Amino acid sequence: MCIDLRVPAGGPDTAAVALILNGKSFLLIKRAERPGDPWSGQVGFPGGRWKPGEDLLGTAKREVEEEVGLKLLDSYWRGVMEPDSPMNAPSLRVYPFVFQPAKIGEIRLSDEVAGYRWTTKDELKEVEWRGRPAFEVGGWIVWGLTYRFIKRAIACGII
Repeated sequence: MCIDLRVPAGGPDTAAVALILNGKSFLLIKRAERPGDPWSGQVGFPGGRWKPGEDLLGTAKREVEEEVGLKLLDSYWRGVMEPDSPMNAPSLRVYPFVFQPAKIGEIRLSDEVAGYRWTTKDELKEVEWRGRPAFEVGGWIVWGLTYRFIKRAIACGII
């Protein structure tokens, strides 16, 4: 299954990330270096953990607004891809939500995010990093869960 239109309910061991499309480009962020953050300094999609009272679509939209200042409307949502788990947190189920806004507003980074870039699949260079497959894009290394989500999105024709 490439994409589903059912919104997962969420729960304590769930999180959501947003694959935000802008034409042929998609948004990547570099997380700020922060003590105690297991994903500190890594490159990925905006996102984070579920909070009580929201479904995972709400989690994805909230996290995007908090991390990069974009307000995602329901009309921008295209579906959710199959979840996966990071290697350092195998019990955490992360759901990638796909959004395609009609217009991208101004990016305003929170203190959780050190940088961002719009990239295309053609700019991704397959490399090996720490013995694992990864992408290099503009000096950034994309590996692990985000690498797997991007590979799946490319295979499904999403990006």
